[in-house]
Amino acid sequence: MYITHLNSIYSEDTTLIDYVQYPQYIHQVSDGGMRVALGVKILPSEFVEYLLAGTNGAITSSMDELKALPTRRTGLILSTGGSVWTGYGTTIPLTDKYPKHRMLPLGMTQIYAGQLANKLGGTEYVSTDSTSCISAHAALFQANTLIKSGVLDRVIVVASDNGASEEYMSFFGENKLCLLANEEGKAQKFRLGQGANITVLESEESINVTGNMPIAQLHDISIVAETHTNPLGITTTGDGYKRVISNVLDTHHGHLDYVKTHSTYSKDNQIEQAVITETLGDIKTVNYKSRIGHIMGPSTGVEMHMSIMELGGTFLSLGAGMGNVFSAAIVESL
Repeated sequence: MYITHLNSIYSEDTTLIDYVQYPQYIHQVSDGGMRVALGVKILPSEFVEYLLAGTNGAITSSMDELKALPTRRTGLILSTGGSVWTGYGTTIPLTDKYPKHRMLPLGMTQIYAGQLANKLGGTEYVSTDSTSCISAHAALFQANTLIKSGVLDRVIVVASDNGASEEYMSFFGENKLCLLANEEGKAQKFRLGQGANITVLESEESINVTGNMPIAQLHDISIVAETHTNPLGITTTGDGYKRVISNVLDTHHGHLDYVKTHSTYSKDNQIEQAVITETLGDIKTVNYKSRIGHIMGPSTGVEMHMSIMELGGTFLSLGAGMGNVFSAAIVESL
């Protein structure tokens, strides 16, 4: 299965949006509670709409471009991280551009998925996916299955989450998992951020018809669940990582240049690294959360995109999420 269009936006580069100020502080909270100390938050749907305008990224996948693709059996998966975006307490001021009545309908992911499919001119399939922090990977897994089974020729995956909402900040802060405002510079906890990703996947037959040039190839992808009593952690032996890595390595016997780790900057990092070393030996690892923060659901899509565009090569893309779910994908840049 081939990736033909990619586009992302994330905390590090949201200065590209003209109404955002100081996005580099988007991950900081005060007292682990409900108040944002510095920075702003953006509705997930606004990130998506910005990307669909095609105004960010070296490779655009704007709505106009997607609608202009030759007619094929196309599906849409909205990857959301959490199941819905309702209850999102935004700091965006009430303006003509963002009237209050737009926020609730655009925050409800099931409705928004249908709206996106409608904007694309209709699709043969539409669904939402909310599998915690591996949601973008999970959507790619679903797309891979739909394409390989011959049901669809192309799948558009749109991923975003409300990672900087009061709900997330309160939950992770109070569980002492994310950085607090007075802990800036300490790298033992993860930072919260926001972002979105669009990935278009096509079969080889579809590419032959459309003439689209592939950017990367998704060789294999796997999703597993680990048995553990703590939904926020992983077992000390890293069983989930071991299983999911083994699943994709069983079908890929070629060279790997590096591993894109999940790396939440929590104590789970050491377990993840130990499994990587045990399985793959002394291989290069790459971590993006130190740059962009943890953007929850779309993180596996955005970070995969960053690896493809910045480093290239063939790599193992890992993910882990609440509920003890794990993901691994073998991706080759073309």
